[in-house]
Amino acid sequence: MVRRKLTYALLCAAVLIVQVASGCAFCKRGRWSDPHMVAPCPESNPKAQYPLGIGWRPCDMTSIEPIPPLEQPIRETDRQQPLSFSVQLCAFEEEISPRAVYYDTSFDAADNNVDQWQTAKPSVGGAPGRLEAIDTPSAGNMMFPPFDGQLEPGIVTFKPDLGEGEVLVSPPRMQDLPESESPDIQLREAESYYAMAVDADKQLDESAMNMYLDAAIAAYRYMDRMPPQAQTSKGTARAWEVYHSSLARLMFIADRTGHIDKATGIRLPVNGGYRIVQFEYANFQRTAEDFDRWHIVGNYQSRYLLTKHRQQGLGVPMVCVRHRKENDKWYPPEIPFAVTGILRPESEMGLYDATTEATVPDGMHVEQVVARLELYDPRTSGDVEFKCHQVPLAKDLTAPYAYMLSETRGESKLASLHPSRNISDRGLFILEPHQKGKIPVVFVHGALSAPYTWAGIANEIDSNPDLAARYEVWGFSYPTGAPFLETAAILREQLDEIILEMDPSGFDRDLRNVVLIGHSMGGILSKLQAADSGNVLWQYTAFQPLETLKTTQKMHDYLQRQFYFTHSPNVGRVIFIGTPHQGTSLESSTIGHFSASLVHQDPSLIEAHRRLLEDNPAAFRKEFRRRVPVSMDLINPDSLLLKGIYELPIAPEIPSHTILGGGWWTIHDGRSDGVVPVSSARLPGVQTEIMVNAQHTHLNRDAGTVCEILRILRVHGTRPAFTGS
Repeated sequence: MVRRKLTYALLCAAVLIVQVASGCAFCKRGRWSDPHMVAPCPESNPKAQYPLGIGWRPCDMTSIEPIPPLEQPIRETDRQQPLSFSVQLCAFEEEISPRAVYYDTSFDAADNNVDQWQTAKPSVGGAPGRLEAIDTPSAGNMMFPPFDGQLEPGIVTFKPDLGEGEVLVSPPRMQDLPESESPDIQLREAESYYAMAVDADKQLDESAMNMYLDAAIAAYRYMDRMPPQAQTSKGTARAWEVYHSSLARLMFIADRTGHIDKATGIRLPVNGGYRIVQFEYANFQRTAEDFDRWHIVGNYQSRYLLTKHRQQGLGVPMVCVRHRKENDKWYPPEIPFAVTGILRPESEMGLYDATTEATVPDGMHVEQVVARLELYDPRTSGDVEFKCHQVPLAKDLTAPYAYMLSETRGESKLASLHPSRNISDRGLFILEPHQKGKIPVVFVHGALSAPYTWAGIANEIDSNPDLAARYEVWGFSYPTGAPFLETAAILREQLDEIILEMDPSGFDRDLRNVVLIGHSMGGILSKLQAADSGNVLWQYTAFQPLETLKTTQKMHDYLQRQFYFTHSPNVGRVIFIGTPHQGTSLESSTIGHFSASLVHQDPSLIEAHRRLLEDNPAAFRKEFRRRVPVSMDLINPDSLLLKGIYELPIAPEIPSHTILGGGWWTIHDGRSDGVVPVSSARLPGVQTEIMVNAQHTHLNRDAGTVCEILRILRVHGTRPAFTGS
C-alpha cells in the first residue's frame, strides 16, 4: 500500500513538473477564425421562370420593382450595332465610348455560310484592333455560328496592334441590361449569384468560385453606381456584406484548390477556358513570390496583443503567408504579412459571366481577364480612388500577428533544453526585406521562452505610422540549453554578417544603428553585444591564461570566441526588461537549478569538455568544471560568470535603458516581479529607469513597458547614427 501511494505521488509530481516545464505545449497562443459568411437572401434563389436565373422578388433591403420585359423584339439589323454606354473619366470629367465589338452578318460561301466577328477601331486612343481566335493546329480555321439571340455566343479575343497583352471578350449578351438602369439591379444580380454560389459550395461544386466572383463584381458595381449617401443605406450595407463574403470564400477555395497563379492571378475554369482575376501589386516591397497562402481576416484573439489596429474603408483585409524558400537564410519558416485587396471589375465583364453556356469548339483555349484584384500594403498605402474620390483604405495591421500566434502552439520548454535539435530554426531572423533608412529593432527573448512573446510590442511598432516608417522588426531565437556565451557570440557574428550582406558598401548608416531589446536572460545576451570583455570573463572562469592550456586548436578557438570580444559596432542602443543582472530570487534559482539538470547538451561538446578537463585538471573553477555554462546556470546569484558579466561596462557611446517590474513582494527579496528582484534588475549607468506594476512573464507585454519602448524608439529615431546621446 505504501509503495502504491509513493508511486502515485511520484506520478502526480512528474505530471505537474512536465506541465510546468512544457508551458502547455498543446495550447495555442491565440485564436483565429475565418470571416463570418452572411446568409444569402432567401428570396434570391434562382428559379427557372426568371430570366437568366435571376430572382426578381424583392428582399427586405431594397425596394426594387420587377423589371418589365423588352417591348420590342430584337431585329437582325440591331445586332450590327455596337453595345455602347458612357463612361465618366475622373480626371477629365468627360464622357467617352468604350471599345466596341461588331457582329458582321455578311455571307461568305468559302466560310461554310457562317458569320464572323469583327471589331471596330477603339474609340479611346485611336489604335486600331483586330479580333482573332486562339486555335491549336488541330482546330484549323476557327469559325463561329451565327448569333441567334441565345446565350451561346462564340468566344473571341481582342488584340491591339501594339501587341501589349491580350484582352479577351465575347459577343454581347442581348439580355444584358443597359448600364443606365437602376444600380439596384446589380444588387439583385449579386444576391442571386451569391445564393447560387452558396448552394454550389455546399455541394463542393467548382462552379461556386465563378459565382462568388460574379456576386462580388455585381456588388461592387452596385456600390460604384450608388449616389453619395449621408448614412449607409441597407442596400449599400448588404452589398458590402455580399462583396466581402464572396471575395473571402473565393480566395479560400482558390487557395485550397490551387487556382491561384502568383504571376497572373486567380484562374477560374469555365466553358472550356479560363476567367482570370488579375493581380495588381500596389505599393509593395514584396514580390509575387512572397504570396504563398491567403487568409481573409475574420475574428481573432490573443492575450499577447494589447490592441487591434483596424481601419474601416474600401477593400478586404487579408493575411498572406510567405513560406521559406530554398535559398533563404534569414527568414523564418513562415512570415505572415498584412494585405488589403480591392476587387474591381473590368469594363468587359458584363459580356461574359459564369451562367453563360458558351459554345467553344474543340481545341480552343480561351482566357479572359474579367476583374483585377488590387493588392495594397496597408502600412504604406493611404487613400484609394473610388467613384472619382479618394476614400480610406481598409486595414488590419494586427491580423498578421494574430494569425502567427494562432499557428504558434506552445513550443515545449522541454524542447528548448535539447539544443542539438532544430538547429536551422535558431539565430537571427527578419520579417521583411530591408529598406534603406530603416533601423532594425532586434528582440531577444528570455530563458524557456520564444520570439512570439514579442508580438504585442512588434504590433504597436508596425501600427504607428511614424515608427513603421523608421523601424523594421528583427528577432533572435535560441534554445535555453545552449552554451550561453556561445549564443552571445552567434548573435554578435550574425549581426555583422547580415548587415554586411544587406549593405556591403557601408552607406546605410541607419542599418548600423540597431536597437537591442532583451527580456530576462535576453537582456544579458544584449549586454554582451554592447560591452568589451577584456580578460574579465576568463578570470571568473579559469585560474590560468587561455594560451597556457593544453588543448586542440579547435577548442582554443572555441574558447577564444566566447570569452574574448569587443562590442558590436552595429549596436546603437540597448533596452533591458526584467534582466537579472545579479541573478534571480531564491525560489526561482532553485527551479532554475532543477531545469538546468534537465539540459541535454550536444554529445560532441560533452566529450570535448571532458577532454579539456582531463588535460587541464586544475585550470578551471567549479562552475566551468561542471559543464559549459548555459542560461539556467547564470540565473544563480552565486554564479561567478554572471558576476563577471555584471562588471563589464557598456560602451559609453551606446545609451541603455532599464524597465523593471515591481508587482510582487517577498520577505527574502523585497520588491520584485516575482522572479527578478528590483535590486538585481537595476544596472548602474543607464540613461533611464522605470518600474511597472507587472510580473516577470507579463513584463514584456505590459502596457507601461510598451509605452516606454515606443517613447525610447521615437527618441532614438531622431538620433544620428554613431553619436552619443
